[in-house]
Amino acid sequence: MHSPVAPGLPVSAHSVLDVVPQLPGQSAAAALRETAEVAQAADDLGYRRFWVGEQHGVRGVGGAVPAVLAAILAARTDRIRLGGGGVLLTNHQPLVVAEQFAALAAAYPSRIDLGVGQQHNMLASTAAALGGGPRDLFPERLDELCGFLRDGLPGRAPVGDVRLALAGLPPPVFVLADHPSAAVTAAVRGLPVFFMHHCAAGLTSAAVAAYRDHFESTGPTVKPYVAVTVGVVAADSEEEAIIRFAEYVRVKARLSTAGPRATPAELMALLDYPLTGRERGRAERLLDDSGTIVGSRATVVTELAELVAATTADELLLVPLAFDGLVRSAILRTIAAGLTRMVRTIPRHAPPLIATA
Repeated sequence: MHSPVAPGLPVSAHSVLDVVPQLPGQSAAAALRETAEVAQAADDLGYRRFWVGEQHGVRGVGGAVPAVLAAILAARTDRIRLGGGGVLLTNHQPLVVAEQFAALAAAYPSRIDLGVGQQHNMLASTAAALGGGPRDLFPERLDELCGFLRDGLPGRAPVGDVRLALAGLPPPVFVLADHPSAAVTAAVRGLPVFFMHHCAAGLTSAAVAAYRDHFESTGPTVKPYVAVTVGVVAADSEEEAIIRFAEYVRVKARLSTAGPRATPAELMALLDYPLTGRERGRAERLLDDSGTIVGSRATVVTELAELVAATTADELLLVPLAFDGLVRSAILRTIAAGLTRMVRTIPRHAPPLIATA
């Protein structure tokens, strides 16, 4: 039994995180087209941002190049902010990332964000192919990145002899954190933070506390800015939401356990069977996790408001849990319909605008 809807955030303070899902047999063009349609739906519904995560070597996930995808999506939307959620700095040289997003910010003024994070749980062969570095390089590369981006501001000298191509008003930099140490990295630099609650819900409370305790206002944000990710499935009824969620769990589980040389036909055959006992257990564990919210419009909107209250979040980054683009758009539309009827009764504790890096 859920409590009455608590004070929450309007739809304009909610954003979307997508990974360009791609089912076996689906072409790359079709996966990109579906993601563009989801971004257009989010734009029309009034969501604030649409970010694409960076993942490599994960079957069923096409979001490996956030800068390229942000450019594609920005060209197909009108108002919503686009960006990486996040660009994994341990995979890239900071100057390359700075130049990519400086170009995007020049092409789409006031519509580009740069969320950055650290790589983890990657196959050794994929990491070697990327030439990535260890996680402990992240703070150093973050400083380099922000230094290069600040060179585009009036009166700022370049970093050494290196000049940033297409330097101009830089995009805001956000840190995606899945652990308190990453939160502290953001806090001491005065950067806004997105907590990966949908991946590590058990660490969110400690990470938020660490961020607020260590925050220094000498960076681009005057006050702490906390955003939280959450996996969502919303539908007209609880039963429909559970069916959609079960389908997502089944597809994701089987794609992740299939052999590396499985053909598209073999993968499609795997997806035909009903939920196994192990998959059912996985679904039940996720339903018990606060990083996942599944249910009717009223249930989801209520639990989102409760998450805002529990985490003191200024913003939520919704992860629609579905491979089908039409279903992802439907989830966002269902939630937006509920949020427009919510009434805030408490003031926000942080400004909605983020200064540039």
